[in-house]
Amino acid sequence: MERTEWTLGADDAGRRLDRILRRLLADNSYGAAMSALRKGLVRLNGKKAAADCLTKEGDTLSVASFLLAQQSAPASAPAACPYPIVFQNEHLLFIDKPAGVPVHGQGSAAEFFASQKTAALAFVPAPLHRLDKGTSGLLAVSKSLAGAQWFCAKIQSHEIKKFYWGIICGRLDREEEWNDELEIGGAKKAARTIATPLKRSAIGGKEITLVQFQIFTGRKRQIRAQSAARGRPILGDVRFGGFRAENEILAGGEDKLSSGGFFLRSMRMEFPPNDLGLPGAIEAPVPQDFLAFFDESR
Repeated sequence: MERTEWTLGADDAGRRLDRILRRLLADNSYGAAMSALRKGLVRLNGKKAAADCLTKEGDTLSVASFLLAQQSAPASAPAACPYPIVFQNEHLLFIDKPAGVPVHGQGSAAEFFASQKTAALAFVPAPLHRLDKGTSGLLAVSKSLAGAQWFCAKIQSHEIKKFYWGIICGRLDREEEWNDELEIGGAKKAARTIATPLKRSAIGGKEITLVQFQIFTGRKRQIRAQSAARGRPILGDVRFGGFRAENEILAGGEDKLSSGGFFLRSMRMEFPPNDLGLPGAIEAPVPQDFLAFFDESR
C-alpha cells in the first residue's frame, strides 16, 4: 500500500495524534479518521498509535495515500497579508489592525490567518489576544507554537505591558488609576487601568482629552467601560454614551478616518527579555486623525 510520510517539526510537537488527523484529514469525519487509525492506515514511527498519543519533534507520521486522495484540492500558496505589518519574525507577527475588522468570526483576521497554508500539519496561526472590532492598532498573531506559548504565558503573568491611545469626551487633568469590577458573562471581574492625559482640546464647545491608557487586565471592552463609568466615554463610542465627532473637523471626511466610529487604538507593547528575537517594545504608527483634533491651527 502506498503511503505519504511526514517528519514532524517543532510546531507539531506535543499534539494529540487525533488532533493532527482532524486537520490532515479534514474532509473525513472524525469517526472515519479514527477508523483509519485503528486499521493501521495511519502510523506513527511505523507503528499503530492511540488517538491520545502525544507527538514529538522528529516523529514520522505516515498515512495511506488513498485517504489523502479523497481530500479537496490542495490549498493555494499563502496570500499576502492584507493588513499593515508592524513587525514579524519566525515566531510572531504584529499587524496594525484596521478599525472595523473583527478579530474573530466571519470576515475576521483569525479567519484569514487560519486559511493560510503552513509547513506544520496541525499548527494554525491565530491572533493571541482580543481587540474590539472598532479598535485599531497592534494585534499579535502566532507564527509558531513556541511563539504562541511564550506570548500567552507572558500575557497571563502580566509581563507584557499594553498601552492604548483614546480620545475621551471630557477633561482629564492628571494621571488616574482606575480599579473596577466589571460585569462580564454574569460574573464580576477586576479591571485595572492607568489613564494619563496627553493633550486637550474641544469640539463645538465640548472638551476632549487625548489619553494614554495602560491596561493591567484584559477584560472585554475594559477601557470603554471604565471611561464611561467616570462620565468620560470614548469619543464616538455611542454604545457607552460618547458623542460623535463632526465629519468636517477632519480633512477628507469620515471615510478617511482610521477610527471606524470611535477613537481607541492599541499603540504599544513592551516585552520582557526573551529568546524569540522580540525587541523591548513594538509601536503602531501614530494615528494622524487622532492628532488632528489637537492641531492648534484649527
